[in-house]
Amino acid sequence: MFLRGLLLGFWVFFSSVSWGAEICERLLKKDFRETSNIRLAYNDSGVVLEQNQPIINKKRFGSYAFNTPLESGDRILAVDQKPVASDDTDAYLYLSNLLETSAMRDLSLTVQHLDGEEEIVNLKRIPYLGHPIVEADIILNDFEVIQQSSKSNLNLEVNLQWQNEDLIHNFFNLTELDKSPIKCIFRKSAELENILQKIWYPTFETTQTGSFINDITFKSLLITNDKSDPFNFVLKQQINYQVTNSSDFRKFPFDNISTSADFIFQDVDLSTSSLYDPEIIMKGGNEILYEWEINDHRLSCCDTQLYGQGVLQTLEYSFDLNRKSFYYILKIILPVIFLVYLSFSVFYIRARELESKLAVSMGSLLTLVAYNFVFGDDVPKLNYITILDAWILLSYLFAGLSTMITIWSYWDYHRDKQTGLYNTIDTKLRWVVPITYHLFLVILWWGISKNWNFYGTTIPV
Repeated sequence: MFLRGLLLGFWVFFSSVSWGAEICERLLKKDFRETSNIRLAYNDSGVVLEQNQPIINKKRFGSYAFNTPLESGDRILAVDQKPVASDDTDAYLYLSNLLETSAMRDLSLTVQHLDGEEEIVNLKRIPYLGHPIVEADIILNDFEVIQQSSKSNLNLEVNLQWQNEDLIHNFFNLTELDKSPIKCIFRKSAELENILQKIWYPTFETTQTGSFINDITFKSLLITNDKSDPFNFVLKQQINYQVTNSSDFRKFPFDNISTSADFIFQDVDLSTSSLYDPEIIMKGGNEILYEWEINDHRLSCCDTQLYGQGVLQTLEYSFDLNRKSFYYILKIILPVIFLVYLSFSVFYIRARELESKLAVSMGSLLTLVAYNFVFGDDVPKLNYITILDAWILLSYLFAGLSTMITIWSYWDYHRDKQTGLYNTIDTKLRWVVPITYHLFLVILWWGISKNWNFYGTTIPV
C-alpha cells in the first residue's frame, strides 16, 4: 500500500508538471491579439491610496476622479460626512474596500489638501476604460561617471509587474482552474518577443538632451494564475542608459553633480512599490563608485501628460552626488602648498648669495608649472576658473613673488650698503609673505563654504 501511494504521488506530481508545461507551450502558439488589449473596463473610483494610509497616491487616467480637485497627497477625513477611523491602518482598510473595488458607489469625500485646506469632493460610480496599474521597480546594477564627469552610464534592471485577470482567463480557461496553479516562465528572446507582442509590448523613451537608452534586453516573463501571487505578469528587463549630468564645476574639486534618467511610458498607469528603499540603492551605488559619493536618490512617479485618447506617464530615476575631494587634496593641493613653502625659504638665505636664492625660487616656480602639467588630465577642461584653478593661480603668484622679491632684495641690499647677513626686508618678509598666503587660503576656503564661484571670470580657450 505504501508503495502504491508513493507511485501515485509521483504520477500526480509529474502529470501536473507535464500539464503545466503543455499549457505554457500552448500560450506560444495561441493567437489572442484581439482579446489581449491591456486597456480594460473598470468600476472602481479611480482613486489609489498609499499603502496603509488614508492618503491619495494617484488618480487613475480616464476615471471620474481624474477630473476632480483631488490631488496626490490629499488626506481623506470623511466619507459622506462620516469621519473615517483615527487609526491610519483601519481607515485604509475601510477606504480601500470602498474605493479600489467594484463595490464603489456615488459618495462624497472630505479631504485635506497639502496646504491644510479642507474640501468636499463628490465621486460618481461611472465605469471607465483604463490600464492595469503597472508597478515599476528599478534596480541599479552598475554606475559609472564618464567623460570628465559630464555623463553617467547606468546599467539598470527594470521590473514591471501588473495584473490582468481577464487576460489570464483567456490564457488558462476557467474549466482548468481546478487544477494546480500554473506559472509559465519564458526566458528565450524569441519566446519573449512572441508573448509580449500579443499582450503588451512595454516601450519607454527619454526626451532628455544628450541622453539615450540602448541595449534593452528582456530577461524573463512570468505569467501565472496563482491567486497567492500579487501579480499575473512579471517582466524583467535590463537596459543601459547614458545620461547627461547637471554639473557645478565652479567649486571643483569640492563640486557635485545631479543626474537623472526619465522613462516615458505610453498608455500605462504607472506606480512604484511602497517597499522601494532609496537607502539600499545609495548603499549599493556607493560600493561601486570611487570618485563620487551618492548623497541623495529619488524614484519619482508619475508625471502624466495627455495625448489624444492616450496618456504618457514619466518615471524619473535621479541621483545627487558629491565628489570625493581627498584625492585632489592629497595629490594636488598639498604638494602645491609645499612647493610654495619651499619658495619662501629664500628669505632664510644670505643676501649676497643671489644665485642660491634664485635657484630655489625659480626651481620652485618651474616645478610648480611642471607639476601642473602632470595632473592636467585629472581635472575637467573648462573655460572658466574653478576653485582649484584659483588655488593654483594663487600659488603661482606667491611662488613668482618670491623670485621678484629675491631680485629686488639683492638690489636693495647693495643700494643701502648693508653689512648684515640678511636684508632687513627679508627678515620681515619671512613672516609677512607666508601669513599673507595663509590668509588668502583661509579666505578661499571660507568662500567655498559660502558658495562662492568664479563663474563670471571666464577665460576663452
